[in-house]
Amino acid sequence: MPAEQASSDGTSVSLHLVSLVMRECACSKERALELLMLNKNDVAKAKRHHEIYVKHMKSSSGQPQVPNSASPSTLAPKTDHHRAATSDPSESPGSSASFFSMPTHTPRSDDASIHSFQNDGPYQPSTTSAQQPEGGKNVQEKPEVLESRKYWDFILPHIPNTTSFGEDEEFTPFALARIMQHEKALEAVRNYLEAFERTSVESHINDEVGRFPLIFYGAATNNEGILQLLINFGANVSAVHDVSQTPLLAFAIINGAIEQIDSTAIVSTLLSHGASPDVIPAEVFTPFDQDPLTDSGFKKGQKSDVNKLTAWCTDASRVRLAKATNLTQRYYLEQATKLKKPSARKRQVAQLKKAEGLLGVQYVFVGQSIATEVLTKTLLTHLLMGSERPLVLCFAGPSGHGKTELARQLGHLLSLDLEVVDCTTVSREMELFGPREPYVGSEKGSPLNNFLTEHSGQRCIVFLDEFEKTTREIHQALLLPFENGEYEDRRDHGKVNCWNTIWILATNALDSTVLDFCEENSKIFDGDKDEKSKLSKKLSKQLRQISSNWFTPAVTGRISHFVPFLPFSPGEQAVITHKMLLQLAEEFRRPIVISEGSDEQLIGDVRLRIRRDATVCRLLAEDHYHKSLGARSLKAGVRQVKGIVAEAYLEEDDEIQENGGLWDFIIDVQGDEIVGRAG
Repeated sequence: MPAEQASSDGTSVSLHLVSLVMRECACSKERALELLMLNKNDVAKAKRHHEIYVKHMKSSSGQPQVPNSASPSTLAPKTDHHRAATSDPSESPGSSASFFSMPTHTPRSDDASIHSFQNDGPYQPSTTSAQQPEGGKNVQEKPEVLESRKYWDFILPHIPNTTSFGEDEEFTPFALARIMQHEKALEAVRNYLEAFERTSVESHINDEVGRFPLIFYGAATNNEGILQLLINFGANVSAVHDVSQTPLLAFAIINGAIEQIDSTAIVSTLLSHGASPDVIPAEVFTPFDQDPLTDSGFKKGQKSDVNKLTAWCTDASRVRLAKATNLTQRYYLEQATKLKKPSARKRQVAQLKKAEGLLGVQYVFVGQSIATEVLTKTLLTHLLMGSERPLVLCFAGPSGHGKTELARQLGHLLSLDLEVVDCTTVSREMELFGPREPYVGSEKGSPLNNFLTEHSGQRCIVFLDEFEKTTREIHQALLLPFENGEYEDRRDHGKVNCWNTIWILATNALDSTVLDFCEENSKIFDGDKDEKSKLSKKLSKQLRQISSNWFTPAVTGRISHFVPFLPFSPGEQAVITHKMLLQLAEEFRRPIVISEGSDEQLIGDVRLRIRRDATVCRLLAEDHYHKSLGARSLKAGVRQVKGIVAEAYLEEDDEIQENGGLWDFIIDVQGDEIVGRAG
């Protein structure tokens, strides 16, 4: 056995001192190492540190809890010296006397509070299982214990950016957490994961690093791709920080506010993969289209509904959640509480057919609940039963209501390639598929021809936009691929298998049918589930009957299902406006570049914040939404906000300069008017 244990921050811990601390404190070797590293090998200080901790735990819960390796939930967190999450004292519960409260302190690489996370030999992660809040089975129910766990400030431990011995030889959660915290690059994370056997990664993907489940570090990157990658390897989206009982979903929301970044994509990804919205107090997000009205985190007239799943949430945490959760996140959370969880068989079929992402489409899409439900059921049935024909869908509804976006989301969630064809530009078969020999250009094919050939036999998506603009010649050319999945490559006459191609025909020709039906059947928006389903089927039937006026009967007969797209409700209009404002904020956040050419960015380094986002977005939507244009009409409201920011930006007296720091700007409402001011 070596005489010393080396830590990654350059300190060495004598095994004699470790044994001494173990004896004096009656603790495990891991705990003794931690105490010595915290106190720079001073045994007396280490002992005192431990005594204060035990005393604190005893006074908080009524009984002492001595940390040891067998009970990770009782270990002191490794972030006892870290920067504060906020300058607002009301949002930072606890005091400096509390072991779990974090004084304002930015850690350095040589700081004694930065722990090694290493032990004798290779890193041994905690084997505490990630907890499942679903149904409340693993949520601590004793109030006195919960009271002692309320002080975490939602900031993860700082991991030293040093390579551990043997890191390249075997997968370690510590190394992955370090890469995610310091590099935050999808490619770096993917390269590390793919360097090891998948079974090795899967067996440790839910281990803890610094007492936090590994997926917490993935969520903290605010990189949807990294989070998705971890989930693909089996990371648990319902993970819980054991010490504070904080669920991952709550951490993702508040981390966005702490880092002053938009974490909406992380929140929607977690929900789409089964994270329960019930771990967030309902008063934080319902009704979604109402602003929080009090500093207590409640909306007007609300009361707290504490249950097993929300027992972790202190009053201070609820306030922070209410302040951190934006309109789009509140919408996703509320929708998730209304959606029926997929059955075990649906999950099984989706998993076996590598289509698990399909089950999450309703959690990441704004509006069109009928369309997403019809799409999910149709695709799952097609995958389960197979079919004599390829799947051909018709997306019918007014322009700007999500037909193209849903196709893109489908491709994204299923990891399928998507080919979009603008049918207004093609009227002849050779324009769609390319000329045949001996015509000039036959050797080049066409984008669609080449896409089908490259994906022969593979699942992929072809989106034919504004299909009503096509001609009978185009209809005739599509009959064979629609009928039996056969196609001939125009370049070399090779046979192409299109059996697994998902064909989506998008049309605005049936707008009046959809709009008139909605006017006559308002229950399709707010009726109960059975009534909405009945009306949806009735509308789809009408669309099929009327489509023969636009498409040939042969094409109509080959369409598997007509999927209706409805006008947006007022709440959905507000959320779509908010999503556009989030994109605008991302554009404004880009750094200023003062140079001629394509890289020039004269307005930048702007941190745009929306106060009372529900009211602001509702007013913008009321002024600009038109049901025949959909989301496109809402862009006018975003341009209005853009103009407000630009005018105020130009009024600043100092010159525009690169690396000049961020300029805060707040959009708010005054009466019925959208206003802005520098923050």
